[in-house]
This record gives sequence, structure tokens and C-alpha cells, in this order.
Amino acid sequence: MLRLQSALNREDVQRIHARSLDLLENTGIDYKTPRALQILEDHGCQVDYQKNWASIPPDLVEWAIENAPRNVTLYARDPGNDVLLDGKRAHHTTDSQGTQVLDWDTGTVYDSRAEDLDRMLRMADALDTAEIVNVTISASDIPAHLRTLYHFSRAFNLTSKHIRTGVLNAGQVPFLVEMVKAVTGSEVFKPIFSAVDCTISPLMHDGPMTEACIELARLAVPIMVYPMPLAGGTSPVTLGGTILMHNVEFLSGLVLFQCANPGTPIIYGTGASQLDMHTGRYGGSADGYSVGPAMINLARYYDVPANLWGTSTKSKFLDAQYGYEAMASTMLATLAGADEIYSLGLLGEAQILSIEKMVMDHHVIKMIEQMLTPIKVNDEFLQADLIREVGIGGEFLTRRETLKQTRAHYVPRWPPHNQDLLEIVHQEAIEILNTHQPLPLPEGVEIRLQQILKAADQV
Repeated sequence: MLRLQSALNREDVQRIHARSLDLLENTGIDYKTPRALQILEDHGCQVDYQKNWASIPPDLVEWAIENAPRNVTLYARDPGNDVLLDGKRAHHTTDSQGTQVLDWDTGTVYDSRAEDLDRMLRMADALDTAEIVNVTISASDIPAHLRTLYHFSRAFNLTSKHIRTGVLNAGQVPFLVEMVKAVTGSEVFKPIFSAVDCTISPLMHDGPMTEACIELARLAVPIMVYPMPLAGGTSPVTLGGTILMHNVEFLSGLVLFQCANPGTPIIYGTGASQLDMHTGRYGGSADGYSVGPAMINLARYYDVPANLWGTSTKSKFLDAQYGYEAMASTMLATLAGADEIYSLGLLGEAQILSIEKMVMDHHVIKMIEQMLTPIKVNDEFLQADLIREVGIGGEFLTRRETLKQTRAHYVPRWPPHNQDLLEIVHQEAIEILNTHQPLPLPEGVEIRLQQILKAADQV
């Protein structure tokens, strides 16, 4: 796979790292929970329990970096769907945290419900480009205190791929562990999901989510530390300052979870963006895209896998804006060398689910992968002998070699000639939903999941 020239050179990366160490030690982090402070204090950090504050010394940061594994296996209910993040290629995921759904037939947008979550999960299970299944939308018709566990139960039911979503508090973890044991049919816990730890810029963590991730780290569940500084709002307006803020917050999560359990798999999340100074909205201009490759360089420096956005779009429809934004950002993430590229499925700044967009994203990803596949130039593919045989003024269409290579390697044009792209995508989505059957759970497991949800509801 082709790669971009590095966005940051080694001197740039080392400067950012040095400034990060200084800020972690001398400015510190507000973790919002004494559980984090106790762990850090046990590892030599200066803490203030009244302020939920900790100072992290440079030697502890370096120790944590050394303990974080480079290669991370994301296990799945079906071992054939395990994903290895080893830097050799990008793996695509669905987007997350959407709250609305676009009805293709009417063009209306409504709040996402449980039935929409089911459709999204079945679609993600069917599309081979969606190797990691984020819980893309919330089921707003499920009570809030039960929603996260409900999302997991439906995901375990409707896809056999690796699952990811945020776990909102530590109280959810025991029920989640019981779900996994039921799904895998084993009393030994196997992390067939990963979690997200979103920091709060500037320089803070979400207390309940962090407590949940501490418990998950102790179970060796992979954690994507996902800062989301906003240039000009919650971080400096300069892109360099925003990258620095992002890196400090990432390292603060990395250190905590390595202290909780050395060797915890950590993924470098890259949620930094810009404040639109004209509208005050999230997401800025083209120069902001350069932040992503720069953060990939930092992840490489720390030797951990990295996640970068892909087919995201501000558009609320599958229009020209979607096309250029999705193609540009996914191509950039692929060339930058991201281990994970996410965003299948959501329109409108990651808020609106479109099943048709999931299908369209799938084809965009396929197209980019084909574009960047190295061209074979050995003797079989150079076909110098055939060129010599046909000679000047000849033709190749009727040659046996043309038929052989076409059958073996030809990539059909997509969309097909003289067909409407959006109608093709819509019909493909309908066909998948009507025919795809996820790998079923073993007999009795779905009932067990419902029992676990009922128990959680009574807490």
C-alpha cells in the first residue's frame, strides 16, 4: 500500500513529545475521579484528591509507552472476524454516536430507535469492509440507564464481528462481562469488544467513563483513548497547539490504563478538529485535515495503533459534498497509514444514520483500496512476449491471454455504465436487509442476554 510522506519529521515529533511531558508534569490532568488518582499515586504521582488532579512525571510516561503493545488483536465472536492491528493495512469501522436516521423514501430525519440499531448492525455484519462494528446510533426508545448494555446485547446478537462503544460507568462492566461469557460460551472472559475513553478538553477526563475503562483495562479490553480538542475553542487555534493538547490528553489516558494493568492494548484515537470561526460549529476547513496524518506520526513514535476518521461528511445527503469529503478524508487516512479508519454510515457531522450511506461508503473504500493496490510488473503481467507476438498494428481483444487475465483479475466498472448510482445503492441496501442472516447465537444465549438486561434494570 502506498504511503504519504510524513506530516511531521522526527525533530517535530520529539518537540511535541517534550512539551507533552512538561505539561503532564507541571500543569497536570483533572481525572474527575479518585479511583484514577489512587492508581497514579501508587505509581509515584503527586495527586490532589480535592481537585481530582494528578501530576505525571516523565519517567512514568516513558514506562507506560514501553508497556503498551504495538500489535493489538481485536477479537470477535467469530474468530474468523478477528482483526489484527499491526500497521500493515487499514481496517475500516462503522461510525458512532449518531442520534438520528434519514428515511430514504421521504427524506425526513427522525430520532434513532431500537429497530434502526438492528438494521444498522445487520448491514455492518454484511459489509466486508466494516471489519470493526461501532455502535453507530443510539436506541432512544430504550431507557437511558439501560441503553449501553442494550446496545451491546443487540450487537452481540446481530454481528459476529468485533464490537466497540463507550462504556459509561463502572457499574455496567460486570453485566457486560456476563454477556460476553454467555455469547462465547465460556467462563473465561475474552474481550470480543473494545471501549472508548473520551477525554474532555482542555486536560480533563470524564470521571464515570474513566472508572469504567479502569475496570476494563484490568480485563485486558482494548481501549481507544479519544481526545477531541477543538482548535480555537477547547485548544489553541493553531493546529500545532491543538496537536499538542491532543497528545497530552492521549498520554494521560495511556499512563492511567497502563498503571491499572501493564500491557493493556491502547489505540491512539484522533478526534481533534477545528471550531468554524464563521458559524461556531464543529469542524473546520481543509487545513484541519493535516492534523490527522500528524497524529499518525505521533502514534508511530509511541509504537501504538492509530485510528483516523474516514468517510465522514458534513452533508445531510449523499450529494457532491459527501462525495468529495468522503473520498478526500478516506484517501488521506489510508495514505497516512492509519491502522483503523472509521465513519461508515453517518451523515450530518456524524449524527444521521443512512443505511444507503453505509453501502456507498463500502464502495468508496473498495475503490480506494483498488486505486492504491500495487501494480504487478512481473513477466506474467508485463506480457512482453505477447506484445512482441501481436506486434505493430495488431489487437489484443481476441487473444486467449486477455480472456484469462480478465477472468482472473478484471475489476468491473462501478457504478455500471448508464445506471443511476443512488438507485443502485438504495436497491443494494434493500437486498442486503432482506437477505443477510448474521451468524446466530447458540441456543438459549439470547434469552440469557435478556435476563442479564433485566438484572441490570433492577440495579
